[in-house]
Amino acid sequence: MPFRTSRLPRLFLAWLCLSGVSLFAANETISPAAAPAPAAEPSPVRLTYKLRPRDSIRVGVINEPDTLVERRINPDGTIDIPFLKEVVKVGGLTVSEAQQSIEKLFLRYFKRPQIILSIVSYAERRIYVNGFVGKPGSVLVPPEETLTLGRALSMAGGILARGSRSDVTVTRSLNGVPTPIVKDMSKIDKGEEPDFSLEDEDQIYVRDRTF
Repeated sequence: MPFRTSRLPRLFLAWLCLSGVSLFAANETISPAAAPAPAAEPSPVRLTYKLRPRDSIRVGVINEPDTLVERRINPDGTIDIPFLKEVVKVGGLTVSEAQQSIEKLFLRYFKRPQIILSIVSYAERRIYVNGFVGKPGSVLVPPEETLTLGRALSMAGGILARGSRSDVTVTRSLNGVPTPIVKDMSKIDKGEEPDFSLEDEDQIYVRDRTF
């Protein structure tokens, strides 16, 4: 009987090997493939963004290709729409407000016009930072965002040790007149005052605190 006793472990091992292979194969077959990561959703245009001069937009009536035009908004906030044979004011309006305004004009030609209005490119906006900062010069304002004084100073390399945090001047053109606005960054840093929102072409100057 030694032959029989020595063969049993071998048969048992062989059975385990075969079972393992079949189980492994079965697992490989039924395991679902890894699902691909969903595509990132494009960021929607912010509902509060107001169209500006030098923004480029595309506008027209859906399914009416003769009405579709692409225009850069003029300095006075207007665009011309050849189909309407008139100039339309869109500057200072949100995308939704501009669509509604243009829809009323197209009602003269279509019963229920559906207006599409998209931003092709944004006007470049700049803030100028000078004085005792790390990187004096211009700072680009990101599209669809409001740039604050604190962030602009940070983008310009921050206020140097010699710079005065309590005496930062923002010069803004109001009705064509350069108007200085003095802000205390030390109070803004502490949360005692809200950060100051900048506008296109504002000029920031950080004075020397030693004087």
